[in-house]
Amino acid sequence: MGARLDQHFLVDQHIRDSIIDVADIGPQDRVLEIGPGRGFLTEALLKRAREVMAVEMDERLIARLDEAVGKPPHLRVICADFLQLKLESLEPGPWKVVANLPYAVATPILQRLLTWPHWQVAVLMFQKEVAERITAAPGCGDYGLLTLSAQVHASSEIVLEVPRESFAPRPQVASAVVRLMRRPEPLVSDREQKVFFRVIHAAFSQRRKMALGLLARSLNLPRERVAEAFVTEKIALAARAEEISLEQFQGLALRLF
Repeated sequence: MGARLDQHFLVDQHIRDSIIDVADIGPQDRVLEIGPGRGFLTEALLKRAREVMAVEMDERLIARLDEAVGKPPHLRVICADFLQLKLESLEPGPWKVVANLPYAVATPILQRLLTWPHWQVAVLMFQKEVAERITAAPGCGDYGLLTLSAQVHASSEIVLEVPRESFAPRPQVASAVVRLMRRPEPLVSDREQKVFFRVIHAAFSQRRKMALGLLARSLNLPRERVAEAFVTEKIALAARAEEISLEQFQGLALRLF
């Protein structure tokens, strides 16, 4: 993942070591690093982990990685785009995922990772505003589809705010590190997820409008039926989507379909 994806390489040793500490990397851990770049983080991971599997799509950066860390026996490098990689081809792990993600593809990488069952902890660098969307609470302006997608599969928290000076080249935006802990089972079952995500996509289609009307129109349901579901789930009839919790959305999905 090279410069064409607007990647900013971490160069701050303190931040690097803090990321590894937050991930709690130990000698029994298998680590998946997405986008190792020039190997700055990889080098430190190799000193702590039993195994590091690095997925990098840019052959030029793989050459730089070889220069930085050599070819130790517990490092495996896969030349591939993580978004196109067949995840079922990877060993089941469990993996700890650590990555300084390129901002341009950070969200789709997260979405793909969330539905992969073979990780337990992920410590990922994002643009700060994306990190705030992932970890937002109901009632907050950052709360939305990305929040709920992450919340279904993992708990999340911002663990580090990273200054621009920690990267080369320096990004124009602030950065933050999010730690995600995978849930043993998703909060919304696989069977329910299709309907659940249909409901939340409809509710957030126009954030400034009341969710009740949006759901009735988008889902082609009688307004009275949707209103009845709101009352049952203890949701204000004038509520906007950002004021509705995951549990309430789940209740709406079950009552409306």
